[in-house]
Amino acid sequence: MIPAKLKTQIIKLHQKKYRKLHNEFLVEGVKGIEEAIKKNAGVLFLVVAEDAMAEVKIGNLIKSVKKSGIEVYSCDKKDINKIKNTVTYPGITAVVKSKNFDLKDLLDGKPILAFDKISDPGNLGTIIRTAEWFGLNNFLLSEDSVDPYNDKSVRSTMGSIFNAKLYLSEDFSGALKKLKSDGYKIVLLDIEGEDLNKMKPTKKTVYLFGSESHGLSPALEKFIDKRYTIKGKGDAESLNLSISAGILLSKLYGYC
Repeated sequence: MIPAKLKTQIIKLHQKKYRKLHNEFLVEGVKGIEEAIKKNAGVLFLVVAEDAMAEVKIGNLIKSVKKSGIEVYSCDKKDINKIKNTVTYPGITAVVKSKNFDLKDLLDGKPILAFDKISDPGNLGTIIRTAEWFGLNNFLLSEDSVDPYNDKSVRSTMGSIFNAKLYLSEDFSGALKKLKSDGYKIVLLDIEGEDLNKMKPTKKTVYLFGSESHGLSPALEKFIDKRYTIKGKGDAESLNLSISAGILLSKLYGYC
């Protein structure tokens, strides 16, 4: 059975402040945990619901992680209800170490996706997943953006979070200023701008998105070198942020 100390640790990791304090986060489900192990993400231990121990996929995963020296603990239904993140619990949870990246870790000559006050964890997770498909893993998030390690964001990445270089800035304006001084162009994806189809991608570029509800913070306007928009023909007011990012990433294919 899971020790009380570890159970308390998992419950605390439901909160952003403890995920940040301990540099740990939760991953639920066989698929996500397999990706974490495959990508050497730093799995600390697993917790498995007692009634899920006999499931074939979970059983095979348990055998695999035990060979790697990762501890596996069982948990009864009462405690599972305290530690689970999802209503339909998949039977297994892993505690995984999060990686601390700095701005310099993004300076590899490839494009950077930057987000000012992104608030929807599902959007962020989907963007991280889509970006990995196109070969991009550099992300800059403003200090008031959603936590990429919350449960919904992690699930939405479908394992891509383990390859992402996520810099969670405490001074977004300062980070953009530093990137410009290092030769990066700042390109804003906006509702008003030149047609994205006219854009000629370059590697040392920051592709910046404002928040879903309020757009770009006015204080950041001074950093913008160019604006582009995704032209449409219908009557919809706007595109979902993750869809917009996906269209941009398709345009950047070959530069990531």
